[in-house]
Amino acid sequence: MNKKLNKAVILLAWLFLWQITAFFVNNPIYFASPLEVLLEIVSKAADRGFWLSICGSLLRITTGFIISGSLAFIMAFVCFRFKCLRDFLSPAVTFFKSVPIAAVVVVLLIWWGPRYLVLCISMMVVFPNVYHNMLTGISNADRSLIEMSDVFKTRWIDRFLWIYRPSYLPYLHSAVSVSLGMCFKSGIAAEVIGLPEFSIGERLYRDKIYLNTAGVFAWIVVVLILSSVTERLIGVLLKRLSNVPSCIDLTERENHGRKYEAENRKMTSYSVIADRIIKKYDDRVVIDTDLKLIPGQIYSIKAPSGSGKTTLLKILSGILKPDSGTVQTGSISMVFQDDRLIPNANGLRNLRYALCSGNLRKEYLKLLPADTLGLPASSLSGGERRRLCILRAMLRHSQIVIMDEPFAGLDEATKQYTADWILKNLNGRTLIYTAHDPDPVIWPGSEEIKLIDKKRPAKGE
Repeated sequence: MNKKLNKAVILLAWLFLWQITAFFVNNPIYFASPLEVLLEIVSKAADRGFWLSICGSLLRITTGFIISGSLAFIMAFVCFRFKCLRDFLSPAVTFFKSVPIAAVVVVLLIWWGPRYLVLCISMMVVFPNVYHNMLTGISNADRSLIEMSDVFKTRWIDRFLWIYRPSYLPYLHSAVSVSLGMCFKSGIAAEVIGLPEFSIGERLYRDKIYLNTAGVFAWIVVVLILSSVTERLIGVLLKRLSNVPSCIDLTERENHGRKYEAENRKMTSYSVIADRIIKKYDDRVVIDTDLKLIPGQIYSIKAPSGSGKTTLLKILSGILKPDSGTVQTGSISMVFQDDRLIPNANGLRNLRYALCSGNLRKEYLKLLPADTLGLPASSLSGGERRRLCILRAMLRHSQIVIMDEPFAGLDEATKQYTADWILKNLNGRTLIYTAHDPDPVIWPGSEEIKLIDKKRPAKGE
């Protein structure tokens, strides 16, 4: 049994129970039957006021929902960036969540009358839910991808589309689904109290006065239908958001990469200068060294796992701060120990995300098979993802290239071929890489960096 048929059977079962209940109650003033409600809806539909009331209520409720949802969406990002503002808004958001709707309705009727009542109530109901869900979604964004974006200095619009959007979208969808139902319920309740002109609440109240139970039930059914249809429409719009990144022209990104390249050519090549950088974990000194690296030289850090290789690279790239000491570097591109690729973007889009420039397709095909061009990064094999990370670091114009165990997961032939490609495309940049000792790939003229300077005692000894 497919889903649609299953839903139809369930709906018919509930209609049957409704009809059975109405049959045993046998009093239309207390309980109207489904047939009586259907006839009432048909009768009301012939009245122009019926449609005006629906349009009036729908306009008020959806306007409040859209304004409040949009405001909550924006404020969630602002408050995520500025914690002091988040703390300042916290009491107001808690107030909106906790205060009884009826009390607020009475106060608003005193201030403004029924004109803006539904709009305000809808906003008050929607804002806290969307705001909290958005904050949670944004906070759950992949931290490793944010660090990668910091190193590559990617644009804010790309971060929003490729990192934060996939994180907050499920939370936003859930918030919209819950908030919309609450918005309709509270909005209609406010109309019943305020009785604004051309509203479902006003017509529902009128049917209640005349003991037209079938009419009251009819309006309840209409509200349920409106809520369901509106929720589906908004759900479709939210699903369309998943296609937004693929619809954006990438020309600006490529131009941005060329502009960055031109700026780099004007700059003097930098050495890496580190003055007594020290990093401890649990009072154990992991890094204790001075560095002054010559531009264009290849440097290796060869040591077993857990010896601090990745820690040093994170300090040099700015991801991690040392406990003491200072670091000065030029512009950096990096191959991380883990891949840190945008999972739902293909290889070329991952390169453009990092502001790589040049003939990306041509260089891509030198290291990866042609049949992987359209595949998202999550569908690539481990070795293919690793080579894509190397492409991203090398095709991003920088003065220093950092590679943390770049050949992990590659076979011997692929390692040497990839290493040769790196050397051909280094173009005078400084290369710093880590490897297990012994190093399976031979880099001509490379110098080794020591994690702890043996010429002096570590600080604290």
